Amino acid sequence: MKRLRNLVLAVTAVVLALTSVPTSAWAATTKIHRNDQFGALYSGKVRATLIGNVSISTSLATATCNVGVIDGTVQSDGTMLNVLAYNFSNSPGPQCPNSAGGQSTVTAVGLPWNNGNVTYAPVPNGRDGTIALNSVKVTSTSTGWFGTINCTYRGSGAGNSIVLDAFNPTNTNRPQPVVQAQARAVNYSLNKDSGSFLCPGTATFSATFQLLGETTANSGVYDQKLHLTS
Repeated sequence: MKRLRNLVLAVTAVVLALTSVPTSAWAATTKIHRNDQFGALYSGKVRATLIGNVSISTSLATATCNVGVIDGTVQSDGTMLNVLAYNFSNSPGPQCPNSAGGQSTVTAVGLPWNNGNVTYAPVPNGRDGTIALNSVKVTSTSTGWFGTINCTYRGSGAGNSIVLDAFNPTNTNRPQPVVQAQARAVNYSLNKDSGSFLCPGTATFSATFQLLGETTANSGVYDQKLHLTS
């Protein structure tokens, strides 16, 4: 009888210990909704459209573009984020001006970039989640005081990834006042993959995008507001 009582006390202690663990210690889930936190789950095509400028900087120069679109697909749990198109240019252009007195173009290498993810990971007074793009690799062709050089850079994270902060349309700390989901990278590091000996070993990438899905699947019209929750 004493042994049974001790066993019951031990089990009760374990249950109490588990119930006292903060909620944040449990693995969080990720859900992408239509419209707002109460909307239906969304899977399908997504488009990131540049808001403002994108800049790629090295010790040689900084190239700045004002037009940019990244197209991809994603599942409603944030998995299988696949990038299908990555296009940047300038208006007027189409080449982007750089600080070396020349112009630059940026071209994606090895598309599609598969198996990225969206993760709900809120930070107080900051982001609502993260967006990881996998297998990122881009080639820049630049002119300037150094002549013409070709440099290829890859993401510096695991699997050649880059990670952007994600913001819901309702987040007052979102980068731009546009009332849409947004993604932002600030001086995210890229590593040299190949190219001229003049190409610096690292580059940094900064950009802000608005994020939209399709109200009607495969319509090619990106007008669906998106919202990220757990």
